Amino acid sequence: MSGRGLGVLLPCLRLVTSFYLPGLSPVEYELGATVEMKVNKLTSVKTQLPYDYYTLPFCRPRVITTSAENLGEILEGDRIENSPYEIRMLEDMTCKVVCKQALTVEMRKQFQNMIKDEYLVNWIVDNLPAATKYARAGKNEVTYINGFPVGVQKGEKYYLHNHVRINLKYHTNPDKYFGYRIVGFEIEPFSMHQAVKEKDGVLQASCQDGDAAPIFDLDVHDELTFTYDVAWAHSEIRWASRFDNYLKMTGGPGQIHWFSILNSLMIMLFLSGMIAVIILRTIHRDITKYNELASAEDAAEETGWKLVHGDVFRKPRHSKLLAVSVGSGVQIVCMSVVTLFLALLGVL
Repeated sequence: MSGRGLGVLLPCLRLVTSFYLPGLSPVEYELGATVEMKVNKLTSVKTQLPYDYYTLPFCRPRVITTSAENLGEILEGDRIENSPYEIRMLEDMTCKVVCKQALTVEMRKQFQNMIKDEYLVNWIVDNLPAATKYARAGKNEVTYINGFPVGVQKGEKYYLHNHVRINLKYHTNPDKYFGYRIVGFEIEPFSMHQAVKEKDGVLQASCQDGDAAPIFDLDVHDELTFTYDVAWAHSEIRWASRFDNYLKMTGGPGQIHWFSILNSLMIMLFLSGMIAVIILRTIHRDITKYNELASAEDAAEETGWKLVHGDVFRKPRHSKLLAVSVGSGVQIVCMSVVTLFLALLGVL
C-alpha cells in the first residue's frame, strides 16, 4: 500500500478507537483522582411519584448541573445532577461535613412527608447506583435495595438519615490495565446528632455511631448537619460482574416497573375494546341495511364502505413516490423502535 493510502487510513483508525459508550467502557482512576458522585431522583413504591433530588433541602453545590449521559436515562425519567460530596480514589474519610443549616418549620415538614411516604435517595458513582444491604429476618441471606431511605418513622417520631457511610469497592489488575476500577457502591445510612465546631474557617464534626449514639429527631433540633464517611476496600469482583448484586434486588423500582406495565396494558385493552365495539356496530348497521329489500333505484346507489371498495386495487398517482415514501417510513419506524429498545437497556 502506498504512503498516501496509509496517511488516509491512520486518522480513521484514531477515530474508531476513540468511540465511547457511557456505562459500557470501564474507567480507570489514578490514586487520589476525583471520583464524582451524582444524585438522582427520589423514588417511592408507596406513591409512585418521583421527585427531583433537590426538592428536599439537602446540601447543594454552588452550581447545579444536569448530567444525563445517555438516552436510556432520559427515557426512564432519571434526573441526574451533580452533588457537593467530595470523594477521591483510595482516600478514606471520617465524619466529613457537607453543610450545616438551620432547620425551619417548612423544611421539617418536607422531610416528614417524604419519610412518611417511604421515599428513597438514589446516588450514582461511576454509573453504578447506590445499594443498601439488608439481612433477611430468620434467614442467613443478604439482599439489596436500590438507594437508601430518607429517614425512619417510629410512631409519631421522624428520624432523618443525616449521616451516611459510603463503602466503595475497587478492583485492580496491573497486568492488564493501569489504575483502579470501581466495582461496588454501598451505602449505610445513620441518623445521629453530630457535635460540630469551626476551626480555621472549616467545619469539623464528631460522629458517634452505635446504639448509644444520639439519633436525630426532626421535632427536637433546630439545626441540621449532613456528614459522611468514605471507606475503600479491595474486591475480587471484576468490572464486568459488578452488577450481579443488583440482580438480587427485591421490591423498589421493580414493583414500580411492573405496576406501570400493568396499568398501561389495562388502558390499552380498554381503548381497544371501545374501538372494536364502535367498528362492529358500524359494520353491522351497514350489512343490515344492504340485506334489506330495496327498490331498484336504492340498490343501484352505493353507500357506506361500498363507495371505496373499487379503489382498493386501483393504481394511485405517483405510485413510485408513494412506494419510496412508505419504504423509507417503515425503515425509520423500525430504526426508531430498535433505538428506543437499546436505550431502555442502557446501551445508548
